[in-house]
Amino acid sequence: MELLEQEQSIGKVLHEYLPLIKTENSILKGNLLPVEKKEFILRNSNAFLIGLISDQSVKAELAWSLPYRLFKRIGSFDFKYITENYTIDSLEQIIKAKPSLHRYPNRMATFIYEAMLKILKEYKSDASGIWNNESADVIINRFEEFKGISHKKANLGALLLIRDLGKNITNKKEIDIAYDVHIRRIFLRTGLVEKDTENNVLQSARRINKEFPGELTTSFWTIGRKYCHVAMPICESCPLNKYCKKIGVEEEALV
Repeated sequence: MELLEQEQSIGKVLHEYLPLIKTENSILKGNLLPVEKKEFILRNSNAFLIGLISDQSVKAELAWSLPYRLFKRIGSFDFKYITENYTIDSLEQIIKAKPSLHRYPNRMATFIYEAMLKILKEYKSDASGIWNNESADVIINRFEEFKGISHKKANLGALLLIRDLGKNITNKKEIDIAYDVHIRRIFLRTGLVEKDTENNVLQSARRINKEFPGELTTSFWTIGRKYCHVAMPICESCPLNKYCKKIGVEEEALV
């Protein structure tokens, strides 16, 4: 099967698969978080930003639980109060206290503290100013101004605003698929890319879904988490099993 035909066929399968798993593993609409932790983020735009910053090097459910758990430990989630009464070092100790809120407490304390100062100074204490009435490219650029938010996470943030918060964001074609380890594995195994590079994956995703490439993140990520494991993948149940070329694929970098 030629690459273009492969991309079109996989795109059709994913388009049909997405409605079946729209809320499965969704951070704010699915079953990844307990109700109180989801509600905290849904009610608080600042908590959404801190959850996005925390989403690295740990499972999504732990990262997005951090805002609520930090609030419970401090007793406040007011950025002005926290930055006036705590330092990066003292915030690190709170995050580090067992059970730890994150695998990298020092890094997270620094990113979170500096994000709080930036929101206070540039967004009038309200992170929703990052995305309200803005197009996707503007939102992604603003997210990337925060330490701890890479291009990958900035695109994920834009996707979550649409998918989980129901924000009406224009110019969706600027939202790329997340260059995530689960997603990269599937692109290799299905032959969508011959070599795992960010550019290869993003370009392929843009061809598959020109109007909203980032929408593919949901389907690919769910398939990767649920079926396309590094070891012992559940190939017989995978929606993309007929396109899989797993045998012989070089994957050391993804393990």
